[in-house]
Formats: sequence, structure tokens, C-alpha cells
Amino acid sequence: YRLCTGGLSFWTHSVPFSTVGADTPTACCFSYVARQIQRKFIEDYFETSSQCSQPGVIFLTKRGRQVCADPNENWVQEYVTDLELNA
Repeated sequence: YRLCTGGLSFWTHSVPFSTVGADTPTACCFSYVARQIQRKFIEDYFETSSQCSQPGVIFLTKRGRQVCADPNENWVQEYVTDLELNA
């Protein structure tokens, strides 16, 4: 998917509803967004299943896109904390 928002352009990589295990639909990340996304574009998030091949945080943008991010990145952890506090 390609997401262009307000002059920002970056590639996102997620495979929503990739089937893992007992025909349970889930979302897994196979690569992560290369650059930090501006916080103002993020509306919500969820973590990928432990059944996925690698961990991931999928941010949901205000435009309804899903963006995979590396849960070990500091900015990702800050956004998750912020979203939890403001839920």
C-alpha cells in the first residue's frame, strides 16, 4: 500500500487478515514502515498476534489505512502509550 498524507509519502507493509493457525483471520506484519509517522495522523492501534512470524504494531490512520510499525522503535512505544492514556 502507498500512503500519501499532507506531503508525506512512505510505503506501508501489512497483510491484514492473513490466515494463521486454525482458520482464524488475523493481521501480521512482514515488514515495517521505514519512517516515523506523524502522531496527528494516528487514530488507533493494535498489536499483531503472537502467532505471526514477527511482532508488530499496526497503526490505524484517520484515513482508514493500516500501517505496520516495529514495536521496538521508541516512537512506536511512545505512540502506543499516548493512545492508551487517551483511550
